[in-house]
Amino acid sequence: MHRGLPILLALAFCGCDDKPAGPAATPPPAPAELVHTPEFSGHNAYLHCAAICAMGPRYSGSEAYEQQLRYLEKHLHAAGWKTERNPFSAPNGVRMCNLRAFRSTSPAPLLISCHIDTKINVAPDFESADDGASGAAALLELARVTTDERIELIFLDGEEAFARSMSETDGLYGSRFDVARRGNQLPRWQINLDMVGGRNKTIAIPSLDTSDFMYAQYASAIQVLGLSEEKWTVWPGGYMDDHLPYLEAGVDSLNLIAVFSGTSWWHTSRDNMSRICPRSLHESGLVTLQLIRQLLSAGAEAAP
Repeated sequence: MHRGLPILLALAFCGCDDKPAGPAATPPPAPAELVHTPEFSGHNAYLHCAAICAMGPRYSGSEAYEQQLRYLEKHLHAAGWKTERNPFSAPNGVRMCNLRAFRSTSPAPLLISCHIDTKINVAPDFESADDGASGAAALLELARVTTDERIELIFLDGEEAFARSMSETDGLYGSRFDVARRGNQLPRWQINLDMVGGRNKTIAIPSLDTSDFMYAQYASAIQVLGLSEEKWTVWPGGYMDDHLPYLEAGVDSLNLIAVFSGTSWWHTSRDNMSRICPRSLHESGLVTLQLIRQLLSAGAEAAP
C-alpha cells in the first residue's frame, strides 16, 4: 500500500459545490467563446464539454459519435496536431473507432488517454457529461497548450460495456484494440483521464493499479500545485478502466478517476452539464500538465 497521501476509506460527497446536481438543476452559464491564452483554461474545457454534451448520447457506432469525432478533429487540427482514425469492430459487430492525435510520426513515450463513448440505453437525454465528455474536453484543452512531440493523445471508443456491468470480456474494447495494434511499440507511460470535471470531485487513483514510481509522480504533482490531499487521494483497490490493458502490457500507467461508486448520478441522466465545473476541469488540467513535465523530465534524465 502506498504511503504519503491518505487512503480514501469512505465515499466523498460528489454533488455540486453550491447546489445539487440533477435534471432540475440549472447549469451555470457557459463561456461565450474559447479564450486564447497560453495557460490551460478550465473555461475552454467547460465550453468543449458543453458542445460535446449537446450532441446527445454518443454511444459506439452512432451518428452522434461520428459528430463528436469531427468536432475533436477540428479542434485538434486547429491546434497543430495530426490525427488518425483507427476503426475496428466489437465482437458483436458494433462499429467502433479510436482517434489518435500526434505531432510526430515517431513513437511517443507518453500517452494521454480518455474514453469518448457513452453507455448505451441509459436515457434519451443522457449527456454523459463527466463520464466521458469531461476527459475529452480536458484533452482538447491540453492539446491547445501542449506542443511537445513526445506526447500522444488518444480518444478511446468502447470503454463502456454493452451489458449493465463491465466484465473481463465486455468493455475496454478501444484500449484493448489499441494495445494489440501497437505491438512492441507501446508508450513508456500512460495517463488516463476519466470523470475529471465534476463539481466537488474527489480523484482517487487505484492503489492496486499504480506503481511506486507513478504514485510518487502523482504525490509530487499534488504537492507542487498545493492541492488538497483529501481531494486528490488513493482508492484502496483497483479499477477496470482504460489504463488496465496498457498496464497489463507493461506500460507504467496512472488512472486519474473520480470516486463514482455508490453515487446517484453515475450512468443516469443526472450526469449532465450541471455536474461540470470549470474549476474542476482547470485543476485536472493543471495536474495533468504537471505530471507531463515530471515524466518527460524523468525520461530525459534517464536517457543516455
